[in-house]
Amino acid sequence: MNNLQLKLIITLCLTLLFNFAHAKGEDKSLTLHSPSKEVRIDISWKNQELTYEIYFGETLILQPSKMKWKIGETELGKSIQQVQLKKGNKIIQTSYPLLGNHATAHNRYQTAEMTISEIHGQEWKIELRAYDTGIAFRYLTESGKSSVSDLTTFCLPAGKTCWLQSNAKYYEAPYKAFPTNNLPEKVVAGPPVTIRYGNKIYAAISEGGLKNFGGMGLEVISPNCFRSHLEGQTILEGHIATPWRILMIGNLNSLVNNDIITDVSDPLSPIFKNDISWIEPGNCVWSWLAGYSVSLENMKRFTDWGAELGIKYNLVDEGWSHWEDKEHGKDCWDMVAELVNYSKSKGVKILLWKAYPDRKGIEGIQTSERRRRFFQKCKDLGVAGLKIDFFDCESQTVTRYYEETLKEAAEFGLVINFHGSNKPTGLNRTYPNELNREGILGLEYGESSAQQNVLLPFTRYLAGHGDYTPLPLQREWMGGTSEAHQIATTALFTSPLRCYGGRPEDYLKHPAKNLFLNIPTTWDETRVLSGSEIGECVITAHRKGNVWYVAALTNKACKHKIDLSFLSKGKWQAEIVSDAGNQECRLSKMSFTRTDVLPISMVEKGGFLACFSQQGDNNLVQSLNKITSIQTKFNSNNL
Repeated sequence: MNNLQLKLIITLCLTLLFNFAHAKGEDKSLTLHSPSKEVRIDISWKNQELTYEIYFGETLILQPSKMKWKIGETELGKSIQQVQLKKGNKIIQTSYPLLGNHATAHNRYQTAEMTISEIHGQEWKIELRAYDTGIAFRYLTESGKSSVSDLTTFCLPAGKTCWLQSNAKYYEAPYKAFPTNNLPEKVVAGPPVTIRYGNKIYAAISEGGLKNFGGMGLEVISPNCFRSHLEGQTILEGHIATPWRILMIGNLNSLVNNDIITDVSDPLSPIFKNDISWIEPGNCVWSWLAGYSVSLENMKRFTDWGAELGIKYNLVDEGWSHWEDKEHGKDCWDMVAELVNYSKSKGVKILLWKAYPDRKGIEGIQTSERRRRFFQKCKDLGVAGLKIDFFDCESQTVTRYYEETLKEAAEFGLVINFHGSNKPTGLNRTYPNELNREGILGLEYGESSAQQNVLLPFTRYLAGHGDYTPLPLQREWMGGTSEAHQIATTALFTSPLRCYGGRPEDYLKHPAKNLFLNIPTTWDETRVLSGSEIGECVITAHRKGNVWYVAALTNKACKHKIDLSFLSKGKWQAEIVSDAGNQECRLSKMSFTRTDVLPISMVEKGGFLACFSQQGDNNLVQSLNKITSIQTKFNSNNL
C-alpha cells in the first residue's frame, strides 16, 4: 500500500466517522454574548447543517434559522465537515460622527469567527458580532469569478406581530401588520422588517455594508419565515464578502438610536481628507408638489421664497434640461448659471435633479464618464448638489453605482440625494455627502397618512434617513391629518436634507412658521418617550445644542403626560403647537422645570410639537429672528 492509498483510506474513515457521529445526533454549537450579556446568538451544526438562534435575555428573537449561501452552483452550509472557532478576547468599542438622530454613534460588541470546511472541499468563514443592541454576521470566502446567492433564513416565533412593506425595488409601499405565524405568502419585503415580542421588546431585520452586491429583500417562504432574496445577479471574484445581516434588538428607544448599520460600514472615506465642513445639512424649497412648473422664472421665485423663509437650498426638479432661450442664444446650462448666480446673491444654494437612466431625450449619467462630465459642469457653475432619480432597483450595478457616485461627488464638492432608490445601508458614514435618499412611501406618492406616519419612525427610518418631503398645508394633501401632525413630522422624520413638499406662500402666512422653520435637520440626541407604541403613537424628545423639542404623532385621539426630567435644572420656556380642531393648530407658551410634566392632548390623526429653551438664553430667540415676517405677495396666477 503506497502513501496515496493510505491517505485515501484515512480520509474515507474520517468522513464515515463524521457522518456516523451526526447520524447519532451529535450536536456542536457556539454561543456568543454581547458585552452586556443580554443579547446572544447560538449557532449549531448538526447533521452537516448550520443553524442559528437569537435571544434577548430569555426572549426568543429568532428560532432556529439557516446560515446558507451559494458560490456558483455550490451550496455552502449544508454539508459541513469541520468547524474551527475563534472568539475575540476583548470588548470592542467604537464611536464616530453621524448626521441624523444623534451627533455621535457609540457601539459595544464581542466578536467571533468561524472557519467552515465542507465535505466537497470548499472553505468559508462567518464573521459574527454580538452588540448590546443586536446581532450582525456576514459570510466570506475566496473564489474565482462566480455568481453569489444568499440563502439565509429568518424564522420568527409564533404569537408576535410583524410590520413589513412589500416593495423591495424602490420601497414605496405601505407598512402592514401581520401575525408572525401568518406572513403574506410569496411576498418579498423591503427591509427593515420590525417585530414586536411583548414586554417592550422589539427587533428589526435589515442589512449594512451593502456595496457592489445585490440588495437583500426578505422573501416569505413559510407562514413564519423569511429567506434572503438578492436583487438581480451578483457576480464577484477573489475575496468575496456578503453585506452584514443585521438584527437590531431592544426597546423602541434603542431601536431608533441603533447604529449597527453604520458601524459595520466603512469609516469616513479618505477622499474627504478628514474635512467634511463643506457638507451642509439644511432645509430645501421644492416646486414639484407645490404645483409650480419648473421654469427659470418660477425657480427664481422659489429662491426668493427660500431667502425669505431662511431656507438654505432650492431644488430644481425635472424640466430644467429642456430650458432654452433662443432669443438670447442661451441653452439650459446658461440658464442654470443665471439661476445659480441669482440665488447666490440671495444666500440660497441650488440643487439640480438628474435622471440616472436616459429619459425624455436627455442622456442619463449611468457611466463614470458621463457622471464626471456632468459633475464637472455642476461644479464649474456653482451648483451645490444633485438629486439623482429613477434607479427603481437594488441590483449589484445600482449599489456599486451609489458608492462610485458618492466618491466622485465628494471630489467635486457635491452633496447627493438619491431618489427612486432603496433603503440606506450605512454609506452615509463613509460618504456623509449622501444627505438623503428616498426609499420611502412619502408624500411624493400621495396624500399624507396618519396610519403610516406613526409607523415610519419604528420601521423604515430604522435604516437611516428618508426623503419624505413633509409639511404640506394644503388640505387635499394632508389626508385628514392636523396641521400640528404635519409640523411634528418635520422633527420626527430623519432628513439631514429636509425637502419641504408644501407651498412657500402657505409657510409665510402660517402663525407657527418661526417655530417649524427652525426645527433642526440633524440632532445631537434623540429619545423615544413613554407613551410611544408602534402603529398607535410616537412621542420623542430631540436635543440640538441646549434646545429641546418634544414631538408627537397619533392615529387615534389620546392624552399623555410627559416626564420632563431630561431637561437640565432651571426654568424653561416652551413654545407649543397643539391641535385646535378642524385640522387647525393652536400656539401657546408655558414655563416648566425638569420636575414638571408636559400635558399632551391630540385629536384623531393629530400631533404636537414643543420647543424648550432655557429662560435667559437668547440663542433660540436670535435663531427665530432669522426668519423674517415680511409677507411678500406673489401673483400665483402668473407662476
